[in-house]
Amino acid sequence: MKHKNAYVIDTEKWNLGNGTCELVSNSYMNEDQKIPVAVVDWRIIPKSTLEVSGTVYDSVETLVNDSTSSVSNDWKIGLEITVDPSVTIGVGFGGSRSEDSKFAMKKSKQDRYTFLRHSVHSIVYRYRLATNPPLSHEFSSAIKSLPAYSRTTETPYRDLIDTYGTHYITQVSLGGEIKAFTSIKTCEAAMSGVSATEVNDCLSVEASSSFVNTARIKAMTKPCEDAKKKLGHGQSFSSTFSERITEVTGGNVDEADILFKGQSDPSFYNSWINSLKNIPAVIRYNLKPLHTILPNGHPVSAGLKQEVEKYIKQNAVLKKCSESCQVGHRSSKRDPCACVCNRNQNIDSNCCPAGKGLATLKVFGLYAERLYGDTFGKTDGSVEVTYGDQNKRTDIISNDDNPKWPETFDFGPITINMRNKLEFSVYDEDTCWNSDLLGNCAFHLRKGNMTNSCMLNHGT
Repeated sequence: MKHKNAYVIDTEKWNLGNGTCELVSNSYMNEDQKIPVAVVDWRIIPKSTLEVSGTVYDSVETLVNDSTSSVSNDWKIGLEITVDPSVTIGVGFGGSRSEDSKFAMKKSKQDRYTFLRHSVHSIVYRYRLATNPPLSHEFSSAIKSLPAYSRTTETPYRDLIDTYGTHYITQVSLGGEIKAFTSIKTCEAAMSGVSATEVNDCLSVEASSSFVNTARIKAMTKPCEDAKKKLGHGQSFSSTFSERITEVTGGNVDEADILFKGQSDPSFYNSWINSLKNIPAVIRYNLKPLHTILPNGHPVSAGLKQEVEKYIKQNAVLKKCSESCQVGHRSSKRDPCACVCNRNQNIDSNCCPAGKGLATLKVFGLYAERLYGDTFGKTDGSVEVTYGDQNKRTDIISNDDNPKWPETFDFGPITINMRNKLEFSVYDEDTCWNSDLLGNCAFHLRKGNMTNSCMLNHGT
């Protein structure tokens, strides 16, 4: 969801009707403040302990569906939004317009990514909207200008929604929040020896350096120091995994990557937190559909409700998972769009290699042409195939200078390195104790199906 810069409620009306207004004491600013008529139950929230939270998203869909996390209630109440029965997974309504959703969807088209969200927030003030708040002059005028709703009059209703949005806020928490969204290439991280969960935890540790060190953060500090050594270059996790966007709501701040700034300058956060008293923003809120602000039976209420429902459905994203599973299948109950593999020696459950250089090797389709083993007869040929300390050999095909061996050799899981090559040796078996080597060759392994040939001393 996205905030609009147009006001549904009149927040500039102060007169309670008898020439008086409501004043509340603001201890943060050491002064009394005038409260708009539309606002009730204004509260100052005592300072609370700041704690960093971290969340892992295995797919774009889960991130999009969680992008309405600032909304404290069910924003769909009062609307009839049905999902096509044929669409069983991945319908994202509320978060399709958020910046983090756009960031994740763009990244997911480039590679296989896991997304991490780290955030910290501070609530300074809280209030709720009056039951019948005064409407802004512009909004009231726009409502009065709407014609009766029909298929031919949808445009002015849509224009109203484009200006004022689909919902209005009823309960508000004011303060500040910093949210950092990090994208990590899932399998690249795995190849570095760290999992997405480890990266998430260690980013939480680094972001918490200027905040409270909870028991959980303290417990993760030493494992994160050990995990950092796996990366091999001594840099922090926030520097290594730096494909990130940061959203700062409220306060006065100029830095881009502020959530991890505290590692080098802890005073930076204190300055931001102190600025929230004077420059707070809406960080948590309850929503109601726009049509419910109108009195019961208002002539445009039903039409506005229909157009809001239509707008939300049209802007829903990801009616199916954004990418197919090239490896594995979908069976994760936590994230129905995440690809899951049956774990073995080579592949982890997230369908990434379990380590560097791991592969499965099969050799098949062996044949030779124009072998020359015997002066007075045809060749009795066999092939020996070697990789590392594994050695396999075909049966002998007698009296054939152009043999085709039917064997398939399964070397199973192997670890590829630059030292070992796949070696072939071709023999002419004259007797059980006398074999002539007709030639040999070796190849470095490459990913995929390889077809190679080599020139022997006597044949190909």
